Amino acid sequence: MMVSAQNITVKAVDQPASEVFRTIVEQTGKNFVYSSDLLKDLRVSVNIKKKPLKKALELMLKDTGIEYQIKGNNIILKKKAESETKSVEPEYPAVKSTPLSGTPKILDEVVVESRVGPSPTETAEVGALKLTASEITKVPTLFGETDVLKALQMQPGVSGGAEGMAGMHVHGGNSDENLCMLDNVPLYQVNHFAGLFSAFNANAINYIDFFKSSIPAKYDGRLSSFLDAKTKSGSREGHHGSFKLGLTSCDFNINGPIGKKTSYAVALRRSFYEVLTAPLSALFKDYKFEYAFMDFNGKITHRFNNRATGFVSLYFGDDLLIFKENTEEIITEPNRKGKFNLHWGNFLAQTGLNYRFKPELTGEFTAAYTRYFSRMKSDVYSWEQYGDELFDSRTITRTKNNINDWILRGDFYWQPEENHRVRFGAGYTLHSFQPGNTFRDNSIGTTTMTSRDSTWSYLGNEVNLYIEDDWSINDRWRINGGIHASLFNLSDKTHAGFGPRLSANYRLAKNWAIKGAYSRTVQYVHQLSQTYLSLPTDQWVPITGSFKPQTADKVAIGGNWRSDNGMFEASAEVYYKSMHNLVEYRDEYYLHPPTESWNSRLCSGSGTAKGLDLKIEKTGGKISGHIAYSLGWADRKFADKNDGKRYPARFDNRHTINILLNWNASKKVTVNAAWTGHSGNRFTFLPQVWSVPDTDPYGYQDFSPLKASINNYQLPFYHRLDLSVTVRNRRGYWNFGLYNAYCHLNTVAIIRDYSDETWAPVYKKVKMLPIIPSISYTWQF
Repeated sequence: MMVSAQNITVKAVDQPASEVFRTIVEQTGKNFVYSSDLLKDLRVSVNIKKKPLKKALELMLKDTGIEYQIKGNNIILKKKAESETKSVEPEYPAVKSTPLSGTPKILDEVVVESRVGPSPTETAEVGALKLTASEITKVPTLFGETDVLKALQMQPGVSGGAEGMAGMHVHGGNSDENLCMLDNVPLYQVNHFAGLFSAFNANAINYIDFFKSSIPAKYDGRLSSFLDAKTKSGSREGHHGSFKLGLTSCDFNINGPIGKKTSYAVALRRSFYEVLTAPLSALFKDYKFEYAFMDFNGKITHRFNNRATGFVSLYFGDDLLIFKENTEEIITEPNRKGKFNLHWGNFLAQTGLNYRFKPELTGEFTAAYTRYFSRMKSDVYSWEQYGDELFDSRTITRTKNNINDWILRGDFYWQPEENHRVRFGAGYTLHSFQPGNTFRDNSIGTTTMTSRDSTWSYLGNEVNLYIEDDWSINDRWRINGGIHASLFNLSDKTHAGFGPRLSANYRLAKNWAIKGAYSRTVQYVHQLSQTYLSLPTDQWVPITGSFKPQTADKVAIGGNWRSDNGMFEASAEVYYKSMHNLVEYRDEYYLHPPTESWNSRLCSGSGTAKGLDLKIEKTGGKISGHIAYSLGWADRKFADKNDGKRYPARFDNRHTINILLNWNASKKVTVNAAWTGHSGNRFTFLPQVWSVPDTDPYGYQDFSPLKASINNYQLPFYHRLDLSVTVRNRRGYWNFGLYNAYCHLNTVAIIRDYSDETWAPVYKKVKMLPIIPSISYTWQF
């Protein structure tokens, strides 16, 4: 489609240029590329209706000293005269940057897709964050696997949870209190390999929106945070892609046009841990371990005309874990053979239409299906031989759980006046839950007994409505107010949720702003987890029986500062969050018979979280990065846990420090360093045991721990340094990484053991993950 054929309508009176450009992005689908300080303090006034894009740009940039150039789907802005000799960096730099003179290699160098937005000093939100794919790749990670969630762990107020894992605990919340979405559609399992890697393939991600304090009215259903990962659309100018080969996985992505109006984007990632563990399996013949994961992203986008764009996208993530044991050749009684299979994953499919009804009103209509499933099977055969007599038994256990959502929704953006931006919409979700379905076959000799746990399937209906107005009252005041209303129906019971949202920005001066926010969120679905890792045994269940929806009320006050040249930013935030109707397993829930309902094993309680987040960031130049500090408290209280006494949350980390540095040493070499340190996680330490009556014929004495206060012990201070170096060449780039560069073994747990010399009981620290190198090569085409 020729640029001259694109007509746009823009009305603005003394507005920041970045906000006006965002309006153009929404109408044309074009991307803006410019230096971080180019639009500093630039405000424009324009009133055009159905004019060509070129004409609109000429009117807006007249007498500003800025010129534009349209290259394919990108609009490049640069200073007149100086632009031919000065190298600039985009506001959100990609993997590498080059001068915008001559003919830049746009697709690989400085593409910024639909990321034009105002400075944090101008917005009303508190604690909101946008990260591009290029910013995510700058965070060194375990095995060199670029990871969305681990990039967020470097932000203030976000805890990573267990050592090396891609977990996310925000402002004292649990992992299931974060709503992770792919193009506005929920994903219930966002981790591979117990949380070692996230399910988001960075090569398929364009950028992410993350909210932890000011929650837009559009989002609800969780208590702590909302992450929306926006996938890339294919280029309409040519075919491009890359292939990466690392120590533990490989990935391939390609995108390009299909005709003049259609584009595609495909990304595939696959691990090969089963190849790496093959030598270990050969060495230890009695035990074999195999694991593999893969994920696939696909998207087709079709532009019908200047008003309508449609898309279809797919995501599939899959994990398979196999463990085998055979103790026949080991001196044990009884002999044992076993095989354990765990299979889990996500599937997501959606189609949508973006339609511009008129210049000031646009809408997006979406139909989606998302599914999480897990299946486990164990087959254990044991036998003992006493003379001519054989005593054998076999136990086969099959367990599966899943959740399916069918979603219809419409989201609208309306700008009736230049200082009002209204967002509203509605959605319907049909939930299908099967939290657990277990079959057991127990055979002893020739006798077989089959049992099945008492399980229920649930069918739920959820309706959501929201509206919010982002109102720029004047140069100093900006307010965002809205409301999210919801209904959740399960069987014959219906719950209603009401979530008011309000945030405000008062600009003390040009580069200074004070902000405040209040939000209430409601959660109808929660995750039952027996550990702090992300495992396929975790089960998503709805609010049932006498339990009420979980709610959180959060108040935050903060401030933002930005330097005159736009190179430095700073933010501060204090918050208080009150959580109600939290659901967890009650103490000694495992003593309840399997025939009882889920509700009998659960209990309801409350929690609080409060703290301070600080961040100083350098956004451009040869050296960039940030320093973040968090001070936090988080606790829980349940009538049926810990004898009804309040106790600290598992990730009640008092102090957290994250330092991220990125150094563009040359045009070909980039060095990244990330240091993290935080107060140790909480741990339930069991200091006393009681002796089990001696019934073993061999005189073996067994012990059972005495009950202790939950999370009564704090592990030692955690700290780690990760490094990576990227070296580019004509065809792609090498990446060299070191996880835990100075090899500090952090304590992750305390276990009771026996002394090797005296066999006296001792307590030992469990430490994991020493220094781990990584190397990968990415070929770009």
